[in-house]
Amino acid sequence: MKLGSSFILVVSLIIGCQSQPEKQNKIAQAVKKHFPNTLVNKTFKTERLIGLSTEKSDNLLDDSTVDMGWVGNTINFVDTVHFVSAYRAWCGNDCFTSVYGRYYFTDSLKVRFYTDSIARSGSCEAPTVYTKYRPAIDLYLVKTPEGHLQLNHKAHQPPARPHKGRQSGLSAQL
Repeated sequence: MKLGSSFILVVSLIIGCQSQPEKQNKIAQAVKKHFPNTLVNKTFKTERLIGLSTEKSDNLLDDSTVDMGWVGNTINFVDTVHFVSAYRAWCGNDCFTSVYGRYYFTDSLKVRFYTDSIARSGSCEAPTVYTKYRPAIDLYLVKTPEGHLQLNHKAHQPPARPHKGRQSGLSAQL
């Protein structure tokens, strides 16, 4: 009886201790289609870090040159899959936050962002937070009336901003 119990215990330990394949995010069917990636190898100035939170907000992408003296948020589309959204400053006396993740075009204008990790250094140094299981963020790539790219949380054109010297609304009727 002891021999049978020992045999069952050993077999169950061997079966239970075998390595299990790592769970990975499954890519939706729509992502498997090929959509042209117009963002690859580009860096943009942004109003906020993309992927830092899951709140729905719009992000203007300023493609003007990001020089060494510039201070603010950027997003770098490193390759056809990876992005880094980070705060940059020329001085070292600041809180530097970087968001690392992946992005995929799910149709010609819809981009799905997955955040993998958030790192903090400088005055707010903290251990890296791994965020692979956060929900994806879907943003739509549109052009503003001024010709700038924008990532919107809704698939619509942004409203035109009134130009200086042009009257708008109620004052134009008076």
